[in-house]
Amino acid sequence: MRGFTHYISGLAAATFFPALVSDLRAGILIPVIVAAAAYFPDFVDFKFGKFFARRDYEIDPAPWDEKKHYAPKLVKISELSGKNRYQFFAVEGTVREVLSRGSGRVSYKVIDGEGNERLVSEEYRSIVFILSDGTGEITVEAFGDDYRFFEEEFGEIEEGKKLLVFGYVDVDEDGSLRLVVSDAPHPQGIAETIARAIEEAYREGERIVKIHNIRLPGDVYRRFTVHLDPPKREVRVKMGPIVTPGGVAIGGDVPEYRRYGIAKVDVPFIKTYPKPTRIDSFSGPEIAFRKAEFKGKTVVKDRFLPWHHGFSHSLTMGMIIGLVVFTFFRLIGYGHATELALASMIGQWLHVFEDQLGFMGSNLLPPLTKDVVPGFKLGESGSGLTNFSTAWLMIALMIWNFNRFTDPRPIPISDAKLLLLLIWPSIIGFGIAIARSFRLRREISELMDYYTNLDAFEELEEVGGI
Repeated sequence: MRGFTHYISGLAAATFFPALVSDLRAGILIPVIVAAAAYFPDFVDFKFGKFFARRDYEIDPAPWDEKKHYAPKLVKISELSGKNRYQFFAVEGTVREVLSRGSGRVSYKVIDGEGNERLVSEEYRSIVFILSDGTGEITVEAFGDDYRFFEEEFGEIEEGKKLLVFGYVDVDEDGSLRLVVSDAPHPQGIAETIARAIEEAYREGERIVKIHNIRLPGDVYRRFTVHLDPPKREVRVKMGPIVTPGGVAIGGDVPEYRRYGIAKVDVPFIKTYPKPTRIDSFSGPEIAFRKAEFKGKTVVKDRFLPWHHGFSHSLTMGMIIGLVVFTFFRLIGYGHATELALASMIGQWLHVFEDQLGFMGSNLLPPLTKDVVPGFKLGESGSGLTNFSTAWLMIALMIWNFNRFTDPRPIPISDAKLLLLLIWPSIIGFGIAIARSFRLRREISELMDYYTNLDAFEELEEVGGI
């Protein structure tokens, strides 16, 4: 659930205690601390936890320029190396020599949404030249649709002309660098790094990968998706359109010949969520790949945001919060410290329960429990329907509690009738969410059954790998 929903839930928890309602009515705002307690798990994880979490790989397809805080980063040629392969940069320099201008017909393979390959053939024009910036020289290549864009931007390329070139770095067979004119990084680097992390996790236990997003000038983002395909043992990355911070596509699709990156994986792995991971406006995700047992076989499983939903999202933490709140407010002489502590503990527990409705689950009672209990899979954390239904329910409970703890009652009807009148929109919302969840739960179940008999697992078993 979203932070706002948790905050509202905390306020609702406070209203179940008549003493706290009385304080709020008198203008004493101390009970609002319960809302902070309900939001506390996400505050800890997103303000502290993610910065201290271990990362084995940081995939940054388009590093930000330090001054402008968006990509591409303006660099000197001497700063580039083979480690920057497929990353998106800008280089400013002078054309020293035009090596070739060409045209012809080229064929290449592209992947559709189902992972099927098809062959595309089209006419192209290209130019290859040497760019110098005083710190070094690099070969620049513009090809196909990118050539047309390049020509429109700079006109005819001639020796001595000064240019600001955007593109991704590539490495030739002899180890020399090329800058390929483009408006996005090449997705192959992302796919290869994730595939390497999965293989290392299978051998060594765990690898955590951080994937950074691609922010462009104008506060827009280049969307890309990561799809793990266990049946084919592939990691597929698709470079998508430019989107607004709200996720609305505004065009800027990349040409098909640099839209897909595919990397093969040599070990069996399982994707626990059937949809591809989408990266755009928000900070990119972190994914842990962990060696695990599945149906008696050793595989690698993915876990989204491994630093999230740990101890901070446990019932144990709720007890600690209650104890701390009681001790502090008792020491400063607050008369309803006991009620405030209980409400704070319940508020934090509501956060844990609400998140348990989703997919990630939580480690509920550490240190008694060591791992995450899977969620109920009623909806995604960002689902507008489940967030609205929960927030509405909590607001309804607040109205209901204020009414029944007020004498005379502002709404003079029975408690049961008033509650039913208030919460019916939430009942409908949760009903729709549950109905929708059946389809996704069935997809996950079918996916797991499919993995059980997957030939890709058996192949490794035959050679003694499992």
